[in-house]
Amino acid sequence: MTLGERLAKIRKENNYRQKDLSVILNVSQQVISNIERNLTAPDIELLKAVADVYKTSLDNLVGRKNEYEDESGDDITRQIVDVIEEMDDDEKKLCLDLVNQVYSYHCRIQKKDIHNV
Repeated sequence: MTLGERLAKIRKENNYRQKDLSVILNVSQQVISNIERNLTAPDIELLKAVADVYKTSLDNLVGRKNEYEDESGDDITRQIVDVIEEMDDDEKKLCLDLVNQVYSYHCRIQKKDIHNV
């Protein structure tokens, strides 16, 4: 899949029309169309802005996988991190408290499972 095809696919998955995206990015609809049809290549600043709109990384946007990441959970982890990055410090503290409670519960369940075997 080409970069233009990938960008068009991601745009459609996020329910944007070319016109919507062009307004958000402050470029013409023709620019979006030309990129998606592989007539021109987007510059890095435009790609960063597109990644911000979709709340994703540049690597994900262009279809590059990080071979050093654990593929079993990297999508969920990325989604969690994306949400947390949008929070203020108080919300982050609440989130951390919740994660600690879930982890504590997980540890108790694991301990029970070990003793019941």
